[in-house]
Amino acid sequence: MKKDKENYYNKTKNMPPNDNIVKFLNLNIEPKIAIDIGCGAGRDTITLLKHKWEVLAIDTENTEGIIREQLSKEEQKRFAFQKSTFGAMNLPSSNLIVANYSLPFAKIDYWDLIWNKINNSLLSGGYFVGNFFGKKDSWTESKKDLIFLSESEIRNLFTNFEIMQFNEIEKDGETASREEKHWHIYDIIAKRNPSN
Repeated sequence: MKKDKENYYNKTKNMPPNDNIVKFLNLNIEPKIAIDIGCGAGRDTITLLKHKWEVLAIDTENTEGIIREQLSKEEQKRFAFQKSTFGAMNLPSSNLIVANYSLPFAKIDYWDLIWNKINNSLLSGGYFVGNFFGKKDSWTESKKDLIFLSESEIRNLFTNFEIMQFNEIEKDGETASREEKHWHIYDIIAKRNPSN
């Protein structure tokens, strides 16, 4: 693992879970099978495991050891890890897909394939919890290879879902590497319609 990525994971491994994960857990959904796409150092994976979910964590870097060292023996039994790019990842059937600060970093050429994989994995009545970068994000100028979507483009992804939370967030702040930026994020919790 490159030194800058290792530093990033070490800085983020003790961070609390993302707000949308906390809100999702407050719905008191029965724990079943979850996939955390772009899990990083495991902030959401670990929280789900502590709430009795089975979790497959996926990342392009091998962060399994960083996550596993923070788990009890019982939690480790419900944890699996897959090192994969977004385009090559293998998604089994699941009740929950988490994708926080990950999908915008997918290769645009693989976007349709990736979203189809997510749709095919998620069982009827399952949940998507994640976020997307909006068009007003300051990275639109400096990081042309990231995926930025409009509100309507995001809503179109969820035509077969009941959208339970759709929050647009704009704020100035820092990245994990202390870079100042303007964030434009759409935070989403959505439930797949039982008939789809």
